[in-house]
Amino acid sequence: MEQAPKLSQGKKITALILMMLSLNTIYLLPYLMYTYYTPLQDAMGLLGQDAAYGRLLNVYGIANVILYIPGGWLADKYDAKLLLVISMIATGALGIWEGMFPSYPILMLIFVLYAVTTVLTYWSASIKVINLISEADEQGTMYGSLEAGRGVVGLIITTVFVFIYAALSSQSNQAAMRIICMLTGAIMIVVGLLIWFLFPKTAREGTTNASLADSFKAVLVAFKIPITYLLAGMIFAACLCQASISYYGPYLENICGMDQKFVVFFANYNRVICTVIAASIAAVMARKIGSSAKVIVFAAIGDVIAYVLLLIIPGSAAVLIPILLLFIIATLCYAVLRALYYATIDEIGTHKNVVGSVIGIASILGFCPDMFYTTLAGSWLEADPVGGYKKIFMACIAASLLGVICAFIAMKMIEKRKAEKA
Repeated sequence: MEQAPKLSQGKKITALILMMLSLNTIYLLPYLMYTYYTPLQDAMGLLGQDAAYGRLLNVYGIANVILYIPGGWLADKYDAKLLLVISMIATGALGIWEGMFPSYPILMLIFVLYAVTTVLTYWSASIKVINLISEADEQGTMYGSLEAGRGVVGLIITTVFVFIYAALSSQSNQAAMRIICMLTGAIMIVVGLLIWFLFPKTAREGTTNASLADSFKAVLVAFKIPITYLLAGMIFAACLCQASISYYGPYLENICGMDQKFVVFFANYNRVICTVIAASIAAVMARKIGSSAKVIVFAAIGDVIAYVLLLIIPGSAAVLIPILLLFIIATLCYAVLRALYYATIDEIGTHKNVVGSVIGIASILGFCPDMFYTTLAGSWLEADPVGGYKKIFMACIAASLLGVICAFIAMKMIEKRKAEKA
């Protein structure tokens, strides 16, 4: 089998920067209503039609679930770099189309097509390219660096868009949102072209499957190997804990009596800053320890401890500082999981031609909290505000314990493989 030459450090850095830009822009438009709910609703002409407005994101989410596994199949069948280029340019074009704010049926079509360009042709391929350009002993470093860089780029893009909105919203919400949509689309097209011309070559023997039959076999192999389900468990833990971070602000305000202005400040910057710090630390630790799974075990245990303490300590203004520190620790630990879990795919010795299928299957299982958790947590809080938060902390403890178990098993499998190679 052909062995690809090692990439220079300069090419790897170029690839990482392009992926930071790519991952931060391609999901902005489908989820734009998270940060610009009312302005975008107004721009689309859907004020007072919250159900119809929310249905756009629901359709996108349902299509995503359907397309995760086919997306993994595509990533194992076709050149990952080519899939990235197609995804970025196509999503950028859709963003410009959305910025024209067409009729509701056309907007619905655009959101379905977003699922095609951001999941079917992009998601598994975007994770696989890092796997392909990294050596076996630097997977954790590369994924950790990618996550840290995403946090920095995300902070910059968010700040630019806030200034654009502040400058143009006085004219109309539609004017401001049109510029944001179209500018995002244009940036994605440019990034897609940069990937085509500057991204290192990823197509080589052994990284893709030659025929449709081989690709189908790769999916079946992915269903059978343990890393698919270990990865799914680690993703599930990070996904549920990530969703729970959304409830930190209401807990601080409603239970601990924190001033709303400070709550907004904390909620906006806690996740971004913790992601940059934790992912940077994760990259260094994974390199020093030589096992991303081992770092994940420590981080998941840290999450368990933080949420156990949050469960025990009664929320009040008197213990506000300890609670803030525990929230920060829990966010740091979650960010380590998210930064490193994909590195375990290569560390455990997964063949390159099934990596996309592993990611696709693990994603559909691991990200399933997105389909039910916030609704469940909301019902807990409606029934009993204080007790609801306790249930949220308990759910985080259970998810983190799942992460500990899956990472520990992966760690032992990695150690066994290293011993056999030695």
